[in-house]
Amino acid sequence: MMDYFKPTGSDRTQDMLDAAKAGRVDLLKEIIVDVNAVAEVKDGFGKDTRTALMCASEHGREDAVRYLLMCDGILLNLQSHRYKKTALMLACEQGHVNIVHALLECSGIDVNLVDNERWSAMMLASEKGHIEVVRALLACSSIDVKLTDNKGWSALMLASEGGHEEIVLALVERDDVDLISIGKACQRAIKNETYNILSVILRFRGDVVHRTTNDEGKLLLECCAKYLHPQAAMHLLLLDPPIEFQDGNLLPRQNHSFSWTTLMDVTHPVPVSVRQSCVASILNNPIFESCYHELLQELAFAKDQHGREVIQITDAITRQYFYDRLFYCGRYQIFEGPPVHVSSTAVVVMAYDHGICTQVFQEHANSAGHLNEVGFVACSEILGRVVSKNKKDKKVEKEKWQAEFQLWDKDTNGMLSEDEFLRYCAQHFGGKIKVAMKFMKNADEYQRENQNREDLDPKFVLSLLPCASEKAFRDDLKNLRIHGGHVMTNYPFVMVMPAADRSLEDIFLKERPGENERRILLQQVAEGLQHLHETKLVHGDVKKLNVVRVRSHLKLIDLDASTTIGNPMSDKFSSGSLPPEMFYKLRSDTETELYCKHWENTKLASPDLWQKIKPKNQFVVKTFRSADDQLPYKSVKAHPSLDVWAFGALMYQMYSGEELVSTDVNQDVLDDKIEQAATWTQEKLNTRLQNKVSNAIARELLEKLLVVDPEDRISMDAVLDHSYFKVDSSGLVTKKDLQETRKQIQADAQEIGQSMIDGMTLRFDQQVKQLVLAKEDIMRGMFEATEVTIPTSFVILPVDLTKREGTLAGNTSKDLDDLLTFMCKKAFEIGAGIANAIKDKTACIPMEEPMYLYLVDEVDGAPVVPTKSGQVYPVRIDILSPQFLAAATPYLQTGLRLLRGINTVQTLAKCIGISNPAGSLVKIGIQMVEAAQKKSSVMDFDVVQAALQAESETPVPVQRIRGAALRELERFFKAKDQFEDFAGLRRTYTADGHALWTSAENAQKIEGGKKIRPETITGGGKQLENFISIYKDLLDKQTTAVTEMSETFTMPSARKEDGKELMSTASETLQPSKVEEEKVCSCELM
Repeated sequence: MMDYFKPTGSDRTQDMLDAAKAGRVDLLKEIIVDVNAVAEVKDGFGKDTRTALMCASEHGREDAVRYLLMCDGILLNLQSHRYKKTALMLACEQGHVNIVHALLECSGIDVNLVDNERWSAMMLASEKGHIEVVRALLACSSIDVKLTDNKGWSALMLASEGGHEEIVLALVERDDVDLISIGKACQRAIKNETYNILSVILRFRGDVVHRTTNDEGKLLLECCAKYLHPQAAMHLLLLDPPIEFQDGNLLPRQNHSFSWTTLMDVTHPVPVSVRQSCVASILNNPIFESCYHELLQELAFAKDQHGREVIQITDAITRQYFYDRLFYCGRYQIFEGPPVHVSSTAVVVMAYDHGICTQVFQEHANSAGHLNEVGFVACSEILGRVVSKNKKDKKVEKEKWQAEFQLWDKDTNGMLSEDEFLRYCAQHFGGKIKVAMKFMKNADEYQRENQNREDLDPKFVLSLLPCASEKAFRDDLKNLRIHGGHVMTNYPFVMVMPAADRSLEDIFLKERPGENERRILLQQVAEGLQHLHETKLVHGDVKKLNVVRVRSHLKLIDLDASTTIGNPMSDKFSSGSLPPEMFYKLRSDTETELYCKHWENTKLASPDLWQKIKPKNQFVVKTFRSADDQLPYKSVKAHPSLDVWAFGALMYQMYSGEELVSTDVNQDVLDDKIEQAATWTQEKLNTRLQNKVSNAIARELLEKLLVVDPEDRISMDAVLDHSYFKVDSSGLVTKKDLQETRKQIQADAQEIGQSMIDGMTLRFDQQVKQLVLAKEDIMRGMFEATEVTIPTSFVILPVDLTKREGTLAGNTSKDLDDLLTFMCKKAFEIGAGIANAIKDKTACIPMEEPMYLYLVDEVDGAPVVPTKSGQVYPVRIDILSPQFLAAATPYLQTGLRLLRGINTVQTLAKCIGISNPAGSLVKIGIQMVEAAQKKSSVMDFDVVQAALQAESETPVPVQRIRGAALRELERFFKAKDQFEDFAGLRRTYTADGHALWTSAENAQKIEGGKKIRPETITGGGKQLENFISIYKDLLDKQTTAVTEMSETFTMPSARKEDGKELMSTASETLQPSKVEEEKVCSCELM
């Protein structure tokens, strides 16, 4: 037999190989002698032998291959002499899939032969990345994908190493792939950072991966984010779940690595479909069926390592997926616990509306889907940011809104996109608005309340907010569950309104308002009623529960009882607030029968309402259901005098501490007191007022409100014009009213002698002057006594300019722009979080990146940057406590206002390597600082006060808050700067007593120039005046505990009595009353 493994040396054989290489079938037919003859060839790897079939296969000559395969005696599996290559191996290595198919059609082909390095045809194709060849080989039933070479590498490992994703996918989805090879391929993918390959393997064989991070400690889920398939993501989540399920209970895992929140974070490029698939897979797992809603809450509100909730950081589509399953109508997050109010006809709950920001944008955007400045202000007003109605404040406010709009107009095109507007909403409102939802039973009451609000000013009446459609409300009612077991399908009519912090009932019972506070509250109620009457409406159910406080102002609610003046009063009332003319005594059985017949259907349909209107000791309220039925009395027409009486009853309770007539929990008159309510006489009323109301002016007003004859009751216009409300903001009688009262006293006292009244008038004038002088002395004394022992002006930057640590991009111009943007915005971003931090009682507020606090030279108007690193300043801040937020924010904004644009820009530019910044760069920087200064305010202490007041039942003076803030700031500096270095700044004083923190050089100039001129200070007099004006503004904002002698005296009504008694009364009245002392540190004013 011929040895086919050695060359014959025949020229004819070489010619045959050359013809095969060229694909010349015609030549092969002429010269072929032995189809399996071999000859020596030379390639890039050296010398080896080849047959004609090998050459044709290697060079992709399909016609030659098919001719040779038809020759008798062809050896399909013949291997080359040196490298042991077969025709199939050579075709697979070169990627000639058509040749591979031709060879695989032969029955004797061995697909698992290996070469001298134990590489098979599959391994060669996998390493080269020939996916079609791999698929052809995998179609062979005899293929062995587990084969490994001399180094233990399999086809899967070779494909993984080469980054051939499709081949890895084709191999790994087979059941016969070796698990060891899969594990090794995963490790190689992690080492090589070919996370697309790792994601493919995890999709089918995630069970071989038992780690959550790569070699550098980074989450594999984050590394694979853009390549993730739902199965791969689920495998990684199962390695690091945020919760665990034990004995039917969900328990949070303490030591997880935040894979879940990483997957949900929109900043990671995870496909939205993958997020949704993972959420659905977890929620639909039968294991969690018994705790579905609890699991949903845990997944949606899980917090990442920065304290952010999943529902806040995920993409809009996934967020809506959560909303649709978490919230009523996909947007209303109803508070847990009982409703805030329940009656026979309504249920009121509190909720967060997560969809209102998007809705108001869409309602005010133009056809292109953009919002201009006018629309931006309108949306902000709807969402609860106060917009002034005062023409005097309009101009200043317009500039502030312009600055705010420009701040969020990132592309400076004069329009806000929906994304820009929603980012603004997320900053100012947390992306949601607290609302009150009123579910109503009766369609007529719902329609009446809606219609009556159409022409009313939201300043006086609680307005309606944009909300879901009526269809959406009704469709989702069947799924709504409210604490207390209320069947919400019985309340199909829904109204959404701004959430109030308290009703007047709660304010009266829990805050115990003083004289001035009572007067202000009553005036706001009276103004609301006056507005209703001007629009020809009668409220019809005035009581403390129907007055609520929204953003420090009282507003009327529950207009479902309101009626147009002249129309019959409705059947919605609280009898405890009704005047005598609204009651009727049934005089016979016939009248009783007539009355009961009228309400016959109500007895069965609404037992609660029947209990309210049924006869009590033969007395009933003159109400009706159908005007066509006969009743024993005539219906009462709606008239403002009904509200006037109710207002008088409300005012009486606020002064006497008791109801005019005893009522039940629904403010309806008790059965045994209804006769009293129906049979008041003026004498009885006046006697009650004399005995129960000590304030003479208040009593005199009540005597005009609680009048039995409705024709004699005063109007709400006259109520507001009464001397009871003629006081200034401090609670003192106004100058005009004092003059009128003094004239009245003089006129009434003529009988007791002109000299006596002149003496009294002189004494009165002197005491008023003394009060004014005392006020000025107190304020000036407190101002001059101020001792500022620590710097109170600073700014925050994201980088340590002494080390260049932080997030600078390396582009000096961009770095300067980023620094100025951060500095100007951060003061307001921190301030916006104060109220939420206080309300949520958050222990700390972690940040993604550290921030650095720089002191401000209050004369130069620039941040102080130490020349060497390693100093105390700038102070690195990693975690913000609410206490530090409350302390720092007002001073941080003050620091921002003190900056001089040119000095600040030049200082920062020098620190980042721009020794001589271009004029355009400086101009842009100055504009950024000035724009921020227009928006800056020294009123943020009031923000803190409002947040604290909402959680407190007693008033919290703003002075106490300022003092606490300064003490908190002092503790901060003591902890960070033990030796009180203060970055080289020292304290000095201006000529009028103001403390300044500046360099030693500046301080020396100031102190040396006090006797000459302050203009010699470096930085100019304008900067010093700016500093003084800021703190004078702060001084002017002090509350009435310091700035006004609140509740100190009240002029009595003039009475024509004997002179001795009159003089005694006036003298006693002019004596300052005892006021609760509030300890105020003098430094709190700075």
